[in-house]
Amino acid sequence: MLNLTDNRPSATCRRVIGVAVLGLVLPLAACGTGTEPSEPASSAPTESSTPSDSADSAALDPTGKWTSPEAGDPFLEFSEDGQVKGSDGCNRIQTAWEVDGDKVLITSFTTTQKACAGVDPWLSKASSATIEGDVMKIADSSGKVVGGLEKEDK
Repeated sequence: MLNLTDNRPSATCRRVIGVAVLGLVLPLAACGTGTEPSEPASSAPTESSTPSDSADSAALDPTGKWTSPEAGDPFLEFSEDGQVKGSDGCNRIQTAWEVDGDKVLITSFTTTQKACAGVDPWLSKASSATIEGDVMKIADSSGKVVGGLEKEDK
């Protein structure tokens, strides 16, 4: 008769495998904090603001550095030549941008893939942005606002 317990790993072997699996999974679990990113510190108009007319959208200019005081100091820096560089607080971001009406469209970007404990990489979801004064609201591909950045004074 076949005895299946002969082929079963020992208790020590099962513990070693369990510890190895935890060692691989825990760093991945540290990637997200499970909380929504905080809104910028400055007061900004509510989401119910009416879109700008076409004359105002011509004045939309995201060039410069936009920052957040969150862990890792996430930022985006928009250059006049349509390029964007930055960091989600852990990984570098590089892409391009263009203005479309009252939005800044952010092209899908290349980014590094490091895992950083205690950093919420919300900025890596950026797909578009709106600007209200010195506040840039970042939205994901579904249009949901995922966080905000403030214009850095020079």
